Formats: sequence, structure tokens, C-alpha cells
Amino acid sequence: MKGKITFVGAGPGAPDLITLRGASVLSEADTVIYAGSLVNEKLLESAPRAKLRNSAALTLPEVIEIMERDFGAGKNVVRLHTGDPSMYGAVAEQFRELEKRGIPYEVVPGVSSVFAAAAALKIELTVPGVSQSVILTRDAGRTPVPDAEALEKLAAHGTTLCIFLSVGDMHALCRKLLDAGRSPQTPAAVVYRASWENQTVVRGTVSDIARRVEEAGIKRQALIVIGDVLGRDGELSRLYDAEFHTGFRHAGFQGKIALFALTRRAVLKAAEIASGLENAVVYLPEEFAGDVSALRARKFTGGGFQTALNDAWNRYDAFIFVMAAGIVVRLIGKLCRNKSGDPAVVVCDEAGNYTVSLLSGHVGGGNALARDVAGITGGKPVVTTASDVENLPAFDEFAKLHHYAILTPETLTAVAASVVNGGEISLEMPEELFRACFSGIPNFSLRKNRTDGIVEVHASGGSLKMRKLSFVLGIGCRKNVPAERIAEAVEAILKKYRFRREEIAVLATAELKKEEPGLLEFAKSIGKQIRFYSAGELNAVDVPHPSEAARKRLGIRSVSEAAALLAAGKNGRLYVGKQADADVTVAIAGGLPDE
Repeated sequence: MKGKITFVGAGPGAPDLITLRGASVLSEADTVIYAGSLVNEKLLESAPRAKLRNSAALTLPEVIEIMERDFGAGKNVVRLHTGDPSMYGAVAEQFRELEKRGIPYEVVPGVSSVFAAAAALKIELTVPGVSQSVILTRDAGRTPVPDAEALEKLAAHGTTLCIFLSVGDMHALCRKLLDAGRSPQTPAAVVYRASWENQTVVRGTVSDIARRVEEAGIKRQALIVIGDVLGRDGELSRLYDAEFHTGFRHAGFQGKIALFALTRRAVLKAAEIASGLENAVVYLPEEFAGDVSALRARKFTGGGFQTALNDAWNRYDAFIFVMAAGIVVRLIGKLCRNKSGDPAVVVCDEAGNYTVSLLSGHVGGGNALARDVAGITGGKPVVTTASDVENLPAFDEFAKLHHYAILTPETLTAVAASVVNGGEISLEMPEELFRACFSGIPNFSLRKNRTDGIVEVHASGGSLKMRKLSFVLGIGCRKNVPAERIAEAVEAILKKYRFRREEIAVLATAELKKEEPGLLEFAKSIGKQIRFYSAGELNAVDVPHPSEAARKRLGIRSVSEAAALLAAGKNGRLYVGKQADADVTVAIAGGLPDE
């Protein structure tokens, strides 16, 4: 009995944008070969009995071998491609190889990201009297395009352009558009991860879209739209983020990440992992620099691994090592300081089969990062902390997620031991938070409903005390931005990084914004005061993301980050670095409130 092979378009990202036929075929699959982190893994839940294969780690011959073998064994094989398979799906070579072998196959179309991008922009690509044609293309890069299809030639037509796989060098792309005769004022937009929960939309013109995209931090997985069909009144940008979760564990990792790899195979795997993380760079031997995007690569010369690691240790929130665990243990041993200060460390094998949380699993977020990496590689996370193995609460993780500072770290180990050994645990904390996090857990009880910002955990091994952190929202904005736009940008950031509005104690900005009506109205609407700082005060603060453009325009290197840090006080630190859209920047700093 022969099986069946079906190429299925997974759609642009949102799991409910796969077609009904595609979902039906997927639900009957015995084998699913999917396009790595480009496919929303929630779709894979629709194939409960299928063996899953991540094609990001497979060569074409290996993909064909799996198809041929499982087809011959009478299995239903689904080749799951992002968007629609016919658009930059690299399916032609797969079709040819199957046809050479006399193996039949079917194709189920999918929703392309170009249409998801149009939906996000709320535009019609073909507007009567504006443009009745659309060109779907890409700029020349590692993969060349025919001379007649060079972007400069296509752009000269004046039609709507939808440009795939080209956001990596927006400055060069925009120069080509201008050379083709497009006006600098031609509307332009970039949609990052169209229809995903973390979709981002940036609007502008050919003259400034490259800068806006750079400020938004978009480097991949984005579609570019150029043309007058964008030129209607409306908001300049819109940010869609994952919903705020109230649970206490297994949130995704947030922070700056450095990956280290030594062999070429490990470097390629590190690049794959980094592409699925929001804020990651790859440290690698100089000889393999060409295997990783220059945007992410951090080179070291032969014998420079330890030096590079030593220099990076205090500059990143987490480290991922794609190599043997023994090497890592020997290298980081002398760098480790204490449980509360060490970064997260995850070790992954070169095939991506296992991701091991090695250090700072709770406080540093190592366990969450191991799960994130496994989600990208298709491997298995290995988490050995006792509370996770037993599916019990970990108070250091609770403190991190709910923004508490542990005041008595010396008692943490004893209290954790009481938890995993089944001891009685009584808590003084807000009743609502207790119900959300600990209700129904055996041996856990609420001793006192406490609302003064203090949480106390009482166990036979001792008592653990925590205090709620206080946060400052640093805001920068363009002149005359309405309060509604500021509110929209702020709410998006709060949701993305899992902050609640009531956790924000005060706003902070530059002194030159004292008369900014939109900002003043926004502060009044949420009942918060604003602290204003002079250019001299702001420029004296060392920040991770200074703006040269702001320095030239305003004489200030940083507004949102510097103001947030100043208002947070001498013990404050940055929790969310500058997040920018078209006309609002936001940063969050925090620390223990003043006594």
C-alpha cells in the first residue's frame, strides 16, 4: 500500500489562518516535515499522531529520503511550508526529485504573508485610480535575480511593490527605489511577522522607512510594501503583542542573549537558534563568520574563545553554548558568582536534539530559555530543578515573573527544600495573587491577605521575604503626538513584557517635554506624575541604546532609557530597553521603592 505526500501552505503565522483543507490534511498526517521557526508550532498540535521533523536541520536529499521512505511505508506525509508553498517556498526542487522517482504528490495552497501584511496595514493593494497592478518580488542578495527583474527596473513601473526577504538592508533597498525614480515621499511600510502575536507594523516613506525599521529593531521575517496605496490617513504604526499572562511559570525568556559555537555545524545551529530569538548574537570563530548574518556575528580569532566569553559574561542576560556540556562547565566555573547574579546558561548539542538548562534556571530564566530553544530546534528541553521535575512552585521564579525582590536570599534554599519535600507552606500575600498562583496546590495556604507590597513565605526550613519592585516608565515622543498614540504604544510594551499598569509608579521624560500636550494628557489619564530631567542630567547616564539622531536633533543622547534610570534611583536598573515605533519610545526601569 502506497502512502500520500501533500505540500501544505501553513499560512503567514496565525494558526487559524491555515486553510480548512490544509488543516484537514495536517490532522491525518503520520509524518510532518515543517519549515522550522517560520511555522507556528501551534499548528503541529493538529497532528497528534505524527512524527515531526524540522526541515531547518535537513538537507534536500534528507527531506526527499524521508518522503520516499514514509510514502513507501503507506504513510501520509505532510510537507508544511510557511505562507503559500509557491512563494519563495523552495518547492520546485522537491517537486522535481519526487517526479524523478515517480512519486505522486498534491499541493494545498496557503495564505501568503503578502495578504496578511495587507490585512495588518488595512489596505487594498489594487486601488482604482492609484494602482491596478502588484509586483511580488525580492531584492538581489545571496540569491541573485535575473537582470530584467532587478528591483531598480521593476520599481520604475510605479506599481505597488510587495518585497519579500529583503528587510536586512533597507538603506540599500531604498537607494535603489530612489534611483528608479520613486519619489522620496512615496509611502512605504514594513510588516514584521504578519499575523503572529508579536506582529509589528512600521509606516513611513521611501526617504525615512529604513531609519524607522532600524529603530524598531526589525531585521528579518518582514514584508515590505511600497506604493501610493498606503497613502491614506491613519496611524503610523501598530504593534500587536502576545496577551498578558497571569500565571506564575513558564513565561518565555526576555533579555539579551549570547550564543557561542566552535565548529561549523555548531555555528549553523547557533544561527538557526538566534534567528528564532528576539535579542541574540552569535560568537564564533572568524573562519566561520560567513555562515552567520553580519547583524548577529561576533567574531573571535583562534584561541580567543575564553577571552571573548570573559568579556561577554557581564554584558548579557543569558548564554547558549552549542557544544559539549563538559567544555562549558570548565569554562564558566571561575566566572560564576552567586545564584542571584549569574546569567542563565543553556547547553545545546549540535543537532539541536537536547537543550539543557545548566545555570540560573529560575532567577536567570534558564529553564524558560531552554524551552524556547527547544521550540526552535525541535528538540527536547532538559530541566533538572526539583520544583520543575515535580511540577511545584519555585519562589525565585515567582519573584522574577511578578516583579518582586527577594530580601532574604539566604533562606531561599531552605524554603525550596520544604516545598519539594512536601512541607507545609503558608503565605502572606495579596489574596488574588495567591489564588492565581498557588490555589489548589497541596500543603499551600494563605496565612494573611497582605497588600503592603511585602510577600512572606513561611516553611519549616525558615521564612522567605520579598518586596514588590517599583517601576518607572521612561517616554520619548515626537512633537504633538496625541495622547491616544502614546497610550497605544505604552500598552503594547506593558503587554509584551508582562507588566501591569498599576506597577508603574511614575513617568519620566526630558525637560523639553514639559509643555507637550499629548504626554501631559496621557499622564493625567492614568493618574501618574511625570518627572522631568535636563539634557545635562540625561546625557550623564550611561545607556545601552543611545541615539545619535536624537543627539544631533535635540542635544540629548537618550530620553526614555536615561529618564527611566534617573527616576528609578541609584539602585535602579533597566528592565526593558528602548522600544521605538514611529513616534513614541518607551523604556522601563525599576528598583526597590524608597522607604
